[in-house]
Amino acid sequence: MRNSIGGTWIIQLMILFILLFVGFMILTLNYSRSVKIKNEMIDMFEKYEGLNDTSIELVNNYLTYSTYSTTGICVEEGEDATGIYGSRDLSSFYLEEAKEGLDYYYCVKKYDGANTTNYYQITIFYRFNLPILGNISSFSIKGSTSNFQSKDNDNYKKAIGD
Repeated sequence: MRNSIGGTWIIQLMILFILLFVGFMILTLNYSRSVKIKNEMIDMFEKYEGLNDTSIELVNNYLTYSTYSTTGICVEEGEDATGIYGSRDLSSFYLEEAKEGLDYYYCVKKYDGANTTNYYQITIFYRFNLPILGNISSFSIKGSTSNFQSKDNDNYKKAIGD
């Protein structure tokens, strides 16, 4: 009898470590996929020199075809939303000004760099899901483009719907 009880504890301990290992693997694989998507978005914004119709169309198409469907909040409660734009619909090629409490697929904020250069901070979202437990938590992943001189600020205004 004593051997069967001791064996049960060892099996339970093994199952616990297997579940922890599988959870860790799922976490790292999903996170690395999200970082790859963020890096591709940064490359597209840099290649097409800023936030314009072409770059937004490419990013939205890329997110659609890579089956990215995670949304998150761009502006937390009480945070200043000036200059933060987000995409609520990947079939639309315009960004709207981010509002508190609304979910967006990704967020973009334009910063003025040195002299006449600009750079953009891109935020995408990552959700940690486990098959049986469901959503565990949600994170935002941020990245910035390098400084570059945008082709035309009118394209930026047109892209954000001004």
